[in-house]
Amino acid sequence: MEFGKNRRLADQWLPDALINIKLLTHAEYSELLGRFSNENSFIDILAKSQLMTRSQVADFVENILQIPYSKLDTLKPSKELIAEIPGEFCREAKIIPTFSDSSEIHIATSNLLDLKLERRIRFLTGKMVITEFAFQEDILKAIAKLYGTAEPTEKLTIHGNKEYEIRVDGDLASEEQSPIVRLVNRIIGEGIFQGASDIHIEAKQEQVLARVRIDGILQNLVELPKSQHSALIGRIKIISHLDIAESRKPQDGKARVNYNGHDIDLRVSVVPTSLGEKVVIRILDNRKAQISFEQMGVPARNRSLMDRAFDFKEGIVLVTGPTGSGKSTTLYAALNKMRSTANNIMTIEDPIEYRLEGINQVQVNRKAGITFATALRSFLRQDPDVILVGEIRDSETAEIAIQAALTGHLVLSTLHTNGTFATLTRLQDMGIDFVQAAESLQAIVAQRLVRRLCSQCKVEKKPDKLEAKLIPMIKKLGYEPAFYETEGCSHCNFSGYKGRVGVYEILIFDNDMKTLLSKEANLLEARRIARERGFRNLYEDAMGLIVDGVTDYREIMRVINTDTPISVEDRGNTGSSQPAAEAAKESDPTTPPKILVVEDERVQRTMARRALEKKIGVTVVEAEDGLEALEVLEHEKIDLIISDVLMPRMDGLEFIQHLRFNAATADIPVLIVTASDEEDNEKKMREVGADDYLVKPYTTKVLLERVRRLLDDKVMNARQE
Repeated sequence: MEFGKNRRLADQWLPDALINIKLLTHAEYSELLGRFSNENSFIDILAKSQLMTRSQVADFVENILQIPYSKLDTLKPSKELIAEIPGEFCREAKIIPTFSDSSEIHIATSNLLDLKLERRIRFLTGKMVITEFAFQEDILKAIAKLYGTAEPTEKLTIHGNKEYEIRVDGDLASEEQSPIVRLVNRIIGEGIFQGASDIHIEAKQEQVLARVRIDGILQNLVELPKSQHSALIGRIKIISHLDIAESRKPQDGKARVNYNGHDIDLRVSVVPTSLGEKVVIRILDNRKAQISFEQMGVPARNRSLMDRAFDFKEGIVLVTGPTGSGKSTTLYAALNKMRSTANNIMTIEDPIEYRLEGINQVQVNRKAGITFATALRSFLRQDPDVILVGEIRDSETAEIAIQAALTGHLVLSTLHTNGTFATLTRLQDMGIDFVQAAESLQAIVAQRLVRRLCSQCKVEKKPDKLEAKLIPMIKKLGYEPAFYETEGCSHCNFSGYKGRVGVYEILIFDNDMKTLLSKEANLLEARRIARERGFRNLYEDAMGLIVDGVTDYREIMRVINTDTPISVEDRGNTGSSQPAAEAAKESDPTTPPKILVVEDERVQRTMARRALEKKIGVTVVEAEDGLEALEVLEHEKIDLIISDVLMPRMDGLEFIQHLRFNAATADIPVLIVTASDEEDNEKKMREVGADDYLVKPYTTKVLLERVRRLLDDKVMNARQE
């Protein structure tokens, strides 16, 4: 029999060494393996065969192999040494630390040739590893004595239901798993059970914190001893196929676990921080991809618009919003609606979050030359009916998508913008031909996700002072005012919220709108036409969720707006399809237009006011910053706003966002003033909803020209007659 060919022992180094120095022959070794076929340790075989005693093995290791022998029964390591290597790591590797100083650490092990283990310890401690020999049973006794029979992880309480089974491919049976394996499985299992989208594991000064993101909000799951950090991160790296010894560079990996019989994919990101590596696990439950608009809780009005948007056979439909606003879920629901044997649907995604049966999905791979743009070009030769582009990130991808839409394909994609009209500006800023964009665009869906009120503890209530201001707007929109609150219960983990639902701003491009855009009309006119056709912005759409008891105003303000709403009774035009200037005209045609100048420098405000009042005959109201401007808007009917960008308390960009998310001020034209002419700054201003901009320093003539262009000429003439 060839030595070592068919069987490897846990301490294979020992027979190898004995044979090498001719204290054991190949024949004797083979004969011992045959006699003790159930044994996995050669030391145990030697003891049972009485060929060598424990003391003889120790002498052999120390005198012949020149490796120190450690008598662990007298070992008394310091607390600092015990804390240097976690007990869970010692149990898993069957080692015990015996000595440490600033540059090296001594480890007792029964497996003297495990170079991979030495490498792991070296990276774990940052010190040179000196190996000592000890018998395995002595090591296990020492671990139990120094670290206890079980790590604190065995006593941890993770709140939530435990009636689930979770398993990673290749794992041992649950009763045979090490404590760290069971701990990782429990954390992942609890995250899946609670419906978390992400699990965060991060090192703090004194402990390790595991948190889960549920309904968009991070919540603490469990605190662990700091000594658990290395073993915890190591286990996650192992199941994610990452380099366990690499702790200085970011790593990305993926894993798959079986949860109650369902395979669930995990996307893992590891990043080094000053206190230790941080892990974020994205949970990708494929069952969530098998969803419809009805299951998403889309109200009937929006569902009808969604159906129209995704029933087109050609053109582009864009879904917009910030990261985590549910764009991918909306697109997957649309694909589920479209997929059939009659359709060839192709997607290019980065990454592929969910796999859909009957759809051809391609993963972005830049090393292989597969980008959104290159894949999109290839798709056009694959006879597609529907193409999904994960995200339009650059002008090249946008141009190819438009060409695909103009040649008879339906293209679905996402864009990171704040709203529907900001999307038009973003496309223009990307250098897209507006005529082609107008011809190809079929619909834009802007969305956010807000938390649902818990159905188990939700009760109707009287409106508070803030909510009372919403009543005129709610009535204008055709709803009967109603308000709800929650008390918190075990069903919602005493948060008052359970699950999330979308808030939508859906713009369908009919022929009039396309004609308007092809003539490059301003966005103010586009908003006016859209409102005439029943368009509602995010803020208005959210009112329906409030009166139905789906969510509350506090949650709407958290996600969509962060400031007190403008009273509809004070403004007099909330919910109206008319822009502010037209509403003011109808109320009193002889009243001159009123312009709000928002500028923190008094001299600049004064110069602008004098020029506007003298040359155009308007009334000027002043404010020092965005917050003061919002207070002015509570009581004044404003036809145009001129705002600086850099201001204390609330800057110009944030101020415009407040305006655009509030139905009372959404249509007021805004001219923004900036000291920078960089292209990125202009994009930001356009995206948040500015109608025009000026770069400092500017002349009075240029300012007056921009103001005249933004104010409605008919209103100006009517008021000046």
